[in-house]
Amino acid sequence: MIEKTANSTTEPAVIDEAYMERFTNDQLAYKAWIGADLVREILFDEEGIENCMQDAKFETAHAAMALRVLVRRLTGMNPDELRKAVQQRQLESLVLEPETPQLPAWETVQ
Repeated sequence: MIEKTANSTTEPAVIDEAYMERFTNDQLAYKAWIGADLVREILFDEEGIENCMQDAKFETAHAAMALRVLVRRLTGMNPDELRKAVQQRQLESLVLEPETPQLPAWETVQ
């Protein structure tokens, strides 16, 4: 029989980015991979998709948090700022490509 001590609690763990910080990079990568793989199985299983959507949402959120912490560690940047910078670069490359038709600044498409 297990005895409860005065310090033991049964409070649920909050799974957020701070929680994910305690894991190594390898563990975070594995958590993200296994979570994404489970979501793939749930979404592409024809039979039980309605019953498992809550599980898929949980696994997706769990994998995303693991990836956010891993990206921050590997790049040293906030993941949201990194996403904005990448999107800005992609937009600039599309706008500045010479073969992309461009309208002069004073013209608009009506």
